[in-house]
Amino acid sequence: MGSDIAGQHNSSPAGAPIRAVLQMILGHHVTAVVATIARFGIADHLAPGPGTAAQLAQVTGADQVGMLRLLRAAASLGLLDELAGETFAINSLSDCLRRGPHSLREIAVAASEPIHWRTAAHLAESVIKNRAVAPDVLGMNAWEYRDTHPEGRLATSERLVDIEEVILPALRRTVDLDKHRRIVAIGDSRGRLLSALLRSTPNATGVLFDRPPVADRARTMIDAVGLSDRVTVVGGDFLQKVPPGGDLYVLKGVLHDCDDDSASWLLDSCYMAALPASTLVAFEGVLPDGPPHDPVAHLIDINSLLTVSGRERTIDEFEELFNNAGYELVRAEPLSGVDYRPFVMLQGRRS
Repeated sequence: MGSDIAGQHNSSPAGAPIRAVLQMILGHHVTAVVATIARFGIADHLAPGPGTAAQLAQVTGADQVGMLRLLRAAASLGLLDELAGETFAINSLSDCLRRGPHSLREIAVAASEPIHWRTAAHLAESVIKNRAVAPDVLGMNAWEYRDTHPEGRLATSERLVDIEEVILPALRRTVDLDKHRRIVAIGDSRGRLLSALLRSTPNATGVLFDRPPVADRARTMIDAVGLSDRVTVVGGDFLQKVPPGGDLYVLKGVLHDCDDDSASWLLDSCYMAALPASTLVAFEGVLPDGPPHDPVAHLIDINSLLTVSGRERTIDEFEELFNNAGYELVRAEPLSGVDYRPFVMLQGRRS
């Protein structure tokens, strides 16, 4: 009888909006379920074939009943398939949480860290002030937090690998790389993009510019790929100045982390530092001009507001930023191959 009552309630047309909104309200628990499935490596454990709650509890060190509850919650979200006999299997959704290239595992784990759930509790304050609450809530800014929390840092850097795989082909199609002699990469983390660019342009040298702790880590990778004689690694604050003398400046996801004032300052700094007739290329997520809205893009926008006072922007908003800094936005090309949100390559020309 209990299952009949549950079935009748689920099928009620009048109850559908209430249930939909209730699931939104419980969204933080959804994040917790997905993050815990990722943290336990459930998708990897089930990759060879279906497994029981008892088996998964044993290999993860969890309580069997607790594991069953977690797995059933994940199955209710469509993240796993539940079979007979308390047995579960992965599907196309949970496959995204397996370790390896293009995985969302690190992002799922990072989403359960305090920088996200503690700041989210203060969204109203962040909206009222239109600025990040992370420094108030955590006692440090988001960059300091990431420096001391490797999992959060890894989530950011690993997912950018996917973006980098489509950035280089886009640059080759639209920018005459051979004519550039000094490439300045801003926010390139470990220098993977700059390294790839320099392998494509053997006559060019490069500058990797990022925050000092990131720059220190980048030097190790630059040395490892044998480019230390062609790359100068500089640590600093782009809100003060960026390295001068470049004829190609490349920004990867940096404007996304900036409010409008900071973004304008950065582009102004690039303009003042760059050679005449140089090129600036930025790779950024982009918001549509109007409905239909992309929930992922707008939730990323909210996360940027809460943590770094950054924001997502439309093409028109990017163009205004570029123009105000003295750049002519000559190209805004969608990047195919980034499957989780719209990305665009913005190419500006310095007068």
